[in-house]
Amino acid sequence: MAIVHYFFLFPPYYMFKGQSALITGASKGIGLAIASKLAAQGASITLLARNESLLQRSVRQLPREYNQQQHSIQVMDLLTLVEKDCDLSQFQEKLKNHTILVNCAGVTTHSLLQRTSQQQIMDTVNLNLTVPIILSHLCIKHMLRQRKQNPSILNVSSVLSLTEHVLPGTSVYAASKAGLLGFTKSLSNELKGRIRVNALLPGLVKETDMGMNVNSGLEQVSLDEVSNKAVQVLSDLSMNGECVVVE
Repeated sequence: MAIVHYFFLFPPYYMFKGQSALITGASKGIGLAIASKLAAQGASITLLARNESLLQRSVRQLPREYNQQQHSIQVMDLLTLVEKDCDLSQFQEKLKNHTILVNCAGVTTHSLLQRTSQQQIMDTVNLNLTVPIILSHLCIKHMLRQRKQNPSILNVSSVLSLTEHVLPGTSVYAASKAGLLGFTKSLSNELKGRIRVNALLPGLVKETDMGMNVNSGLEQVSLDEVSNKAVQVLSDLSMNGECVVVE
């Protein structure tokens, strides 16, 4: 009995060995921190972001202690996925081997609504909400074929998506992240556990641009706290449809 007790307290570091994770917005910040933790526990990682030089530097930092497949990068502006002439089938082919999707890419807006341009509004909603929906749509068919690997989708939202957390100048951002919660709950129910879908709601992360530049009364959290909680959610097979606050 004692052995079982300690096994669950200290799960093996190779818990993600054989898994392949696609992480968006992964050239720095929360995305890269989650990628590093998953790689350290055996996962093969694909980092996706716009900045190729940052991606090249970041992918070289990822652990390779478990002889997993070569970590890779995908250079892409995710907003192209919402364009009418985008060939989604071509991009879908690149997603077929992934058993974990972490929707972390996002954009913050910190201006009063009357001072926010229409383009800023559209880009914020599209990148924070529409793109995760499209990526999940593209991944689901392939993930269902790999059910034995316990596939999982993790959407990175924000505590600002909750009505009790208010920060002036973030109305569009908060609305897009709140939509991500509704999508998480509904999709998790739709898939009925065949693919687990959860959301993570970090507070302001002090190592990120928003955490450093926004003056607010919200308590800050660290990248380590957020990435540890992300790994916990991804590894807990009992969690589905949960929106987990990190404060």
